[in-house]
Amino acid sequence: MSHNLSLVGQIATDPKFFTPQGGAEFCTFRLASTERRYDANSQEWVDGDTNWFTVNTFRSLARHANRSFKKGDRVVLTGKLRVRTWEKDEKRGTSVEVDAEGIGHDVHFGVSAFTKAMSAEAPAGQPTGAVAAPNPHDAPVPAPAPPSAPPPAVAASAAVTGSGSEPMSPDGFTPKVPSAA
Repeated sequence: MSHNLSLVGQIATDPKFFTPQGGAEFCTFRLASTERRYDANSQEWVDGDTNWFTVNTFRSLARHANRSFKKGDRVVLTGKLRVRTWEKDEKRGTSVEVDAEGIGHDVHFGVSAFTKAMSAEAPAGQPTGAVAAPNPHDAPVPAPAPPSAPPPAVAASAAVTGSGSEPMSPDGFTPKVPSAA
């Protein structure tokens, strides 16, 4: 049984990328997620317990995660929780894993830039010459064209004020202030 969840945490190990024989690309790392709460008695933020997760990513998400993240990065992710018990020799334990469906940098404490990945390579396991079904999320998004004229609202407001001949700056929004000569 699995449950969907969202996590915020810090990557605790360098991501490891694998391509098993005949299998899907795979990237895995450990994530530490520590609860923070405000202690009204001491009037300060304190750390609660830290929960440890093994995060698994597959296919294109694995490729992108491997190229995007490193140990120490703070991330936000969503995925399916998998709790498994294990036995090896005389040892027993519980493994807590998340099969990630989406992951990105947490921009609460910093900034991040997104770069659309464009790949002409056939997906792993795809026979040579076969055409993969298009993914609507992979379509390139054209950049917006720069404005060539002021938006209609600017032209309309100039008409309402009566003159419409006030000099405008190149952005089409800011009136030029005549310089004192």
